[in-house]
Formats: sequence, C-alpha cells, structure tokens
Amino acid sequence: MAAAFERSLPTQAEFHEAISNRSRRWFSACLRITRDRALAEDAVQEALLHAWHKRHQFQGDARLDTWIHRIAINTALTLLRRQRPGIHESLEGDIAGSGNTPESDVANHDLGDSLSRALRHLTELEQICFVLKHLEQWRLKEIANELGTSISVVKQALFRGVRKLRVTMADIQSR
Repeated sequence: MAAAFERSLPTQAEFHEAISNRSRRWFSACLRITRDRALAEDAVQEALLHAWHKRHQFQGDARLDTWIHRIAINTALTLLRRQRPGIHESLEGDIAGSGNTPESDVANHDLGDSLSRALRHLTELEQICFVLKHLEQWRLKEIANELGTSISVVKQALFRGVRKLRVTMADIQSR
C-alpha cells in the first residue's frame, strides 16, 4: 500500500524538457523582478541548480516547470534583496508572440515596452508586488509571506502602483 503513495523523482530528461520549453519564461519573470539582465540570468541559473539538488522535495502536486518557475521567482527576489542594484536596464522581450499576426506581435511588443517604461516609475516594492500579483498570478498572502510583510502593505503597494501605471500608460488607453 505504501508503494502506491510513493512518487518518483523528476528525471534528468524531464528537467531538460522543462528547461527547453520554459527557460525563456523563467528568465522574463526574473528580469521583470530584478530589472537587471545579469541578475536575472543568475537567478535562473541558481534556481535550476537549486531545483536539481532539491528534486527530492518535488511533490508532484504542480507541474515540474511550475515548481521551477516558483523557485526562480524566489531566487530573483533573494538576489535582489542581496544586491539592490541602483541602475536598471530596460526590459525587453517580456511579451512573446504565440502564433499571432505580425501586427499583433508589434502591438504586444509595444505594450510590453510601454509597461516596462511605466514600471520604472514605481518604487521597488510596488514593482515587485505588481509583477508577482498581475504577471505571475500570486495570491496576496503569498506575496506578503515572500516579502516578509503584511497583506495590507502589499495591497497598498499594489493600489499605489496601479494608480501610477494608469497615469503613466494613459496614452495607450486612448488608442
């Protein structure tokens, strides 16, 4: 009976498949959080090493790539806390096309560029909360726990951030 509840560890092939299919998504998420290309690359690399070494902790209640994505986000947040870079590079390639027309790809790229520029007007806390809530789909409680703060602080940061983004991106709304 105990054998029915045992799960197998993710294989090297499963890791390679997840990496080949999702590494760009992990990098984009880390880049949105760190706003530094090298730091985002480091976050993904560290996350993959961490995931491989801790693969015995994978419970199988989520997909492997989702589990690694979460580790990558947490790693990016940890690196950002440690380094606190003062200069941020522009974000590029945040919105990848998925079989869209060339016109919609251009529109998505323009929207991604506009969002990237608008995010620069937010404080670090507002940026992180916005990315985790609206782009990464985290729950408020998860964000608060990860940042070591209260849900009300996260809500306030999100409210301020969204309000700033509405003003900054008003020209897009009028199109």
